[in-house]
Amino acid sequence: MNSQKRSPAKHGDLSRRVLAWMLLLSVVPLLIMGSQGYHCGKQAIIEKTNEQLLSVASARRTLVDSWLDQRNSEVDIISSSPSVARCCAHFAELTEEEIDAEVTMMLRSILNRVDAYEDLTVIGPGGNLIARVSRSSDESPGVIPNEIASFANELRIGPKTREQGPLLRKSGDVAYRLGRAFGGTPDNDSLINPSVVVATLNLTRGLDPVMQSGIGEASARSGLGETGKVYLVGTDTQAITEPLPNREPVALRVAFPMKVGNMNSQATGSAQEYRDYLGRVVWGVKAPLQNVPWAVVAEQDKAEALAWLYTLIRRMTITGILTIAALVFVARWTSQRLGEPLRVLARVAQQVRGGATEERVGPLRGVEAEEVRAAFNHMLDDLRDKQRELVRTATLASIGELSSSIVHEMRNPLSSIKMNLQALKRDVDPDPANRELATIADAQVRRLERMLDDLLQYGRPLELKPEPVPFSELMRSVSAVVHEQALMKRVKLEVCDELSSTPLLVDSEQICRALTNVVVNAIQASPVDSTVTVRAQQDTTATSAVRIEVLDEGAGLTAEALERAFSPFYTTKDGGTGLGLANVKKIVELHTGTVTIENRPERGARFSMRLPACEGIEGS
Repeated sequence: MNSQKRSPAKHGDLSRRVLAWMLLLSVVPLLIMGSQGYHCGKQAIIEKTNEQLLSVASARRTLVDSWLDQRNSEVDIISSSPSVARCCAHFAELTEEEIDAEVTMMLRSILNRVDAYEDLTVIGPGGNLIARVSRSSDESPGVIPNEIASFANELRIGPKTREQGPLLRKSGDVAYRLGRAFGGTPDNDSLINPSVVVATLNLTRGLDPVMQSGIGEASARSGLGETGKVYLVGTDTQAITEPLPNREPVALRVAFPMKVGNMNSQATGSAQEYRDYLGRVVWGVKAPLQNVPWAVVAEQDKAEALAWLYTLIRRMTITGILTIAALVFVARWTSQRLGEPLRVLARVAQQVRGGATEERVGPLRGVEAEEVRAAFNHMLDDLRDKQRELVRTATLASIGELSSSIVHEMRNPLSSIKMNLQALKRDVDPDPANRELATIADAQVRRLERMLDDLLQYGRPLELKPEPVPFSELMRSVSAVVHEQALMKRVKLEVCDELSSTPLLVDSEQICRALTNVVVNAIQASPVDSTVTVRAQQDTTATSAVRIEVLDEGAGLTAEALERAFSPFYTTKDGGTGLGLANVKKIVELHTGTVTIENRPERGARFSMRLPACEGIEGS
């Protein structure tokens, strides 16, 4: 009753353990693969986004560099113009109409053709205004603005012939000045009293179209997504162009700080993560321009870049939940399938324990369960046989003790009878009839003595002293004992040693006695002029065992003799005691070996002994 009450608990514990292990062995790999998938996916997205940002930034940088080179080329064209050079050199000799016709017309042509120019100014060697055109209507004609005069003086008195001014903020736009000194008197690498061309560029008006080309259209975002931004920043990390096209342009043209976090001033090959001017976390790269300390910045919101990864995480989460649910179901079903054979085994074990020794487990579902069932039933059969063997052994032990005491009691009377018979035999020797009777009586007494010796040997407990013994040494002892019998019957004893000098781990005296008994039986069973073969070889089922076979060429054994060969007191020979093979079996089994006998297909019998060997030891 107690075991039946504990069964559900055991089953529940098995279910919990199966569920825990299945979850552990399944969820942990899922988590590992999920984390690896997330890491690899994120890394792939970062690399892809970085590649796209670098591509866009590099393309815009090329456009901006090209645009600035064109403006520098235009300033160079003005400074190298023969008309401008003549007007600067002969300013005092020319009238205002002549200057306007030659220089002012050229400057106004460039101003009208390039929308980015705010003004163009040519100043002569003495600081005189040669010509000036401007988009502003508020300026006084013939007057050089102070900031332009100061910028021009830096070129006139400095060693440089080209100057790039700082960024200017004018009415929400960003402006920039270019200067070019020309003419004058060469002095090494500088000019003395040169003329100067000064150009003021509106970068917002000139570069916004270049930077935002295609960015405002979802179909032409160059891989930057809906939140992509490309803009130009200066040395003060402020925006030169608008980061977001068509969104609050007036506010964006104000000097708004565009901090770019820990981004270096050098060109970077990997995207940086930082917060943009709106406080959003973005990934961005910066591509510095060639000839000015500005940089093109390309950005994309981190959330948009990782949107696909977040979708993947949601799908993985749903898949994981479904997987865990399936695992719980499978674990419960598996635990029930596993627990059913165990409960059946427990029930049968309880019945066997209660005395129903013939109870066995019936068929079970599953190959493994069937294997367990077969092993369990085989174990019960072995236990039953062992129990019977124990009973038989106990009986034989009792018989052995009894027979030992009887043998000791019978030896003295038997010896007296033997001596008296020998005396009587001498007295009746002249009478043939009485002599024959005395001879028969003496033979029976000797047979009784052998039987008592065998019975005493069978019932006596043995204490083995195993040691490494070469098979050849055993056979020398056996051959010395059986030599005379073999000669009398003209039987050849052939020894085949296939052990490669591997010794046996046995009690040599006891094994010699057992082997001698078997060889004598083989000689007695063999016909005249035949061969008895004794073969020793490595056992094929275990490396630590050897098999000794004794083969004769006799008539073989009957079915009854094969079945009862090792039973005590069973014999097929006249004058036999029936204890010889029983003693052989006792000795071999005390060595943890086995002994068998069978008829050979050709003729004769095969007697086999399986005995322990010494592993890794070679005999002499």
